[in-house]
Amino acid sequence: MSEHQVILDDSFWKFLVSLEELKDKKDKALFCSSLNLDEEALLIFQNFLNRFNVNCLMDDNFIYPLKEKCRVQMEFSLSEWFALQATFQGAKSQECNPYFHKIIQNKMLVAQKAYEQFNLYKKPVNVATVQAEIENLKKKIDYNICYRKMLNVVFHNNKDCIIYPLRLVFLDGILCVIGENYLDKTLVYFGVEDIDSVNEYPKNYEPNLSQIEINEFINHLRLINGKDERLILKIYSQYETDLLPSFHFLGNPFVTSNPEGDMIWAATIEMCDDIFLWLYSMKDRMEILDPGHIRKEFSHFCELKKQNDDLKKAS
Repeated sequence: MSEHQVILDDSFWKFLVSLEELKDKKDKALFCSSLNLDEEALLIFQNFLNRFNVNCLMDDNFIYPLKEKCRVQMEFSLSEWFALQATFQGAKSQECNPYFHKIIQNKMLVAQKAYEQFNLYKKPVNVATVQAEIENLKKKIDYNICYRKMLNVVFHNNKDCIIYPLRLVFLDGILCVIGENYLDKTLVYFGVEDIDSVNEYPKNYEPNLSQIEINEFINHLRLINGKDERLILKIYSQYETDLLPSFHFLGNPFVTSNPEGDMIWAATIEMCDDIFLWLYSMKDRMEILDPGHIRKEFSHFCELKKQNDDLKKAS
């Protein structure tokens, strides 16, 4: 689980609130059970807090209260207090970036500097730059997969590993690289967003695992994630339609035609935002036949895209 996923995971916030409320040590198994957490998630959350020098202590049996209660105190002027209320109460403004937003942004910058230890975002994120960096990584990894070259992968946390890259594929909604570890010959995978850089490793390597074993590895991971759907589409214009979404593993793909001459496309696929974008790119040339709940979710997705496009045009 990446840091971005931790922040968006409701179970992390429930864990953090429960941890802050602990007065005495508590049986770890009971603590996890009350929050519907497994020990793996608990360890991920503990490591995440360690990044901010927040000591979440636990042993084999117990989890312990925080030794130091972390408090962030902010004093607001009248204009800042009014601006904060306007921001959270959804005050409407014709401006794209109303002035009261600027007041709150400035206040948050001051607070983040004052409490640097607890800053979730260490540096401002330029979305376009991050996207360009990820695209560049994808191209480099894809190149090394095509030309069967080893990679030295360096992560944002400064750790690294040497792999023989085998596949770029979406897992649990995140684009991941699957590879064979150079040292112990096992299959490993990690999100492209967690990678800082990749460089070609100048050694020849013969992989030990077959494509069938790689496919089984992906299927097992998807069973754990539980997001597989048997997607069935009716394609009206197959010659203008991309039937192979990039970096997605299609389980048991099947294509046939109905009596009217329309193509029926089916595959077991992991549903995520990228699949909805793929479907949206051919929305006028296809129809979702099954499952019904995906058809409804896609209809809602199209409405949101239209509203967003209208807002962009208006601005």
